[in-house]
Amino acid sequence: MVLGGGITAAAQKVLGKMAAASGDPLAKESFSPASDSNPKMTAIAPDAKIEFITSGPADGNRIALTFDDGPTPGVTDRILDELQRRQLYATFFMIGERIAAAPDLARRVMDEGHEVGNHTFTHAKLTALPDAQAEAEIERTQEIMAEELQHRAVWFRPPFGLLRQNQAWIVHKAGLRAVLWNVDSADWSQPGEAKITETVLAETKPGSIIVCHDLHEQTANSVGAILDGLLERGFTPTTLFELVG
Repeated sequence: MVLGGGITAAAQKVLGKMAAASGDPLAKESFSPASDSNPKMTAIAPDAKIEFITSGPADGNRIALTFDDGPTPGVTDRILDELQRRQLYATFFMIGERIAAAPDLARRVMDEGHEVGNHTFTHAKLTALPDAQAEAEIERTQEIMAEELQHRAVWFRPPFGLLRQNQAWIVHKAGLRAVLWNVDSADWSQPGEAKITETVLAETKPGSIIVCHDLHEQTANSVGAILDGLLERGFTPTTLFELVG
């Protein structure tokens, strides 16, 4: 499956991770690690500050499980089944063109009480785009959500977690709050169900925001074990709104 630009989703994920790991200038200027004094906020423009939320309060047992890149028939519906079976809720960062391709599945996410966030229209690398095109990626997704879901997202996650400092105004203008994560399931690398589950359970702490992708069979195969493991450890998986307000 190809998302925009003729590059497979898996390849895009790997490129993004490699850029961040290698010190690529675009990756380095995209966001800075949150400070100890304010773990939620990173100022990325002098005239428009944006909260890059990476975690929630650490004084309880709530965590947020989030899924990027859907909706994907055959994957998202299986994840929804596992959540529904346990009466749990999550947040889905959807790609606009995928909402257009599977509107009934996107509506099911909403109808079952989960949150839906904006993940751009084509999964574009925003740091490589002119501002007007980056803005269109976000606004087109807001529009398709309004049309198909009667919903306007309040959460935004940039693909690969990358956003230039001087693009802050785009998110601010759209009325969105930018959300990253502090637990990466690494399911994008397809390491196998056992490894995905092990990674999430080992790294999750109170207030964690976990990123997975409702794009892969391995993720769908792992969700039940992840949810049961989190519950056994005393965590309450919930939506971003319930975690951070």
